[in-house]
Amino acid sequence: MFAAVAGILALFQMLLVVIATSLQQARSFDLMSALMPLSMQQSLGPGALMLASFAGMVTFGYFHPIVVLAVIQVGIYAATEPAGEIEWGLFDLELARPVPRGAIVTRSLLVALGVTAATVCAMAAGTWVGLAVLAPSGAVWPSPLRILSLAAHLLMLSWVFAAAGLAAAAFARRRGTAFGAVAVVAVSLYLLNFVADAWATAAPLRPYSPFHYFPGFAVANGTAPVAYDLGVLATLTVALVAVAYWRFARRDL
Repeated sequence: MFAAVAGILALFQMLLVVIATSLQQARSFDLMSALMPLSMQQSLGPGALMLASFAGMVTFGYFHPIVVLAVIQVGIYAATEPAGEIEWGLFDLELARPVPRGAIVTRSLLVALGVTAATVCAMAAGTWVGLAVLAPSGAVWPSPLRILSLAAHLLMLSWVFAAAGLAAAAFARRRGTAFGAVAVVAVSLYLLNFVADAWATAAPLRPYSPFHYFPGFAVANGTAPVAYDLGVLATLTVALVAVAYWRFARRDL
């Protein structure tokens, strides 16, 4: 399943190169810039016109809502494995041997971080393969630093929710309960960030959503506070992982 998701997202990145190539050859980017309504530019922020360029279209996949949520769900599902083992009774067999509880948490954490990292790396590979094979001559490619920054933000955001899934699994006795709860929270926080960006009254709530620390357009334009955003996401990840270790060490199995 993880390989299938990674392959689909890598293919999507290549298809974005195909779409950008088609628009570049039809000289449609200039027309898009001229016709984009002012209201849309304001709602999308200062990077709205970025999509009206070859490089911008190619990098859009890294912060497309469906792609972001797909990578997040991969991490959550992998991280909630311990709750499934408790549900199936496998946990009792594991702990019948001299295996510390922390080792189970560490194993699931490494799997969750690993599959999300592999998925994001597959996306980056799809981008570069697509550019090398399909990009037209003369097209301005996105810089490697921009793609690396977008990939790092996406990866750190997915790690936050993977850590949340691990923490939820430390409390739950069913995998479906842990996965469903964190998945719903992830979608809710995404919608909160979207509403806060578009509605001034809700703007004060923006910092409470992890998605606030992945401003896709700003990252793609090089105007985002990269170190600060990644630092906040890393701090959230560490805190949630600490909760998972603490709870697993003390829970009644």
